[in-house]
Amino acid sequence: MNSKKAFIPLLLSSLLLTACGSSNGSSGESFAAETSASFDSGAAGESYELNDMISESSAAEESGAASENPENNTSPDVIKKEMLVYSCSMTVDVLDFDTAVNSFKSSLDTYGAFVENENYNDGGSDSRWQYSDDEKWQTYTATVRVPSSDYDIFCETAAQLGDLRSKNASVQNMSREYYDLSATLEIYETKEARYMELLSTIKDEEYAIAVEEELTDIQIEISKLKTRMNDIQTDVAYSYVYITINEVKEYQAEPVKKDTFFQRLSNTVSDAASSFLDFMETLLFIFIYIFPHLVIIGLVVFIIIKIVNRSKKHKAAKNTPEPARENTENTENTENTENTDDNANKPNE
Repeated sequence: MNSKKAFIPLLLSSLLLTACGSSNGSSGESFAAETSASFDSGAAGESYELNDMISESSAAEESGAASENPENNTSPDVIKKEMLVYSCSMTVDVLDFDTAVNSFKSSLDTYGAFVENENYNDGGSDSRWQYSDDEKWQTYTATVRVPSSDYDIFCETAAQLGDLRSKNASVQNMSREYYDLSATLEIYETKEARYMELLSTIKDEEYAIAVEEELTDIQIEISKLKTRMNDIQTDVAYSYVYITINEVKEYQAEPVKKDTFFQRLSNTVSDAASSFLDFMETLLFIFIYIFPHLVIIGLVVFIIIKIVNRSKKHKAAKNTPEPARENTENTENTENTENTDDNANKPNE
């Protein structure tokens, strides 16, 4: 059992070396001899049979490939097509927005292009207030895929929709990436064929499970490589055009008007009266605003004055001599008596 487990990684590594050896032109018989020698110390009799089968299949594949494609051995330098991806971004200003957008969309059918994504904005505010049409400036943006054969003429047609404000064009060479992917795919497909053939002859379940797992990983990598290569082929076949169509309005200068003397006099008087009314209105609002504060301040000042006067009288009374104080009291009593007599005589009168 231990010999079988040890044989699995050695078998997988032998398959990898077989794939690399076939791509570099090495013979299957030499690889089988090396593999057999490596298993002399601990591999079972079944491992020798598997190695013999791998070597025979490798030799058959290499001889068949050489007979079908003799040019691969005689002319290694192959002329490859350049994989170029074109892209262009442009901005066009138009006076008649609806006509320009409709004309642009009709040109898509003419050149076999299609819109990948688009966006329209009427230029209004994001708030819920309604604005007049004169305050809106419409904008249309789109990403278009154009057949590369019609890329140049399509860009020229789009630039004639209005006033071309900006244009940026670029090209990206994807040849190296594509052919690297192609070479890697060829290696993985060769490995896949070897594993498929090996899997059909394996009788041991443990060996079969290990080979199936490795085969699944190889098939996943093949799928990724093919997806990326298809994307590159699509980008090469259909170029990118990013276009923005902006609505603009023609500027019209208003004539300069000069007012007469009486018009300027009337405007001056009107402005002066308006300014005076604004000033009076401001003063009224200020007075209304500070009136409660003035009332409170007035009450506080009145109370303070009363307290100060009483304190002054109290101090003066203390500083006055006693005879003077008695005379003052007699004078006050006399005045009170006179006042009483006057009040008594008033009804009789």
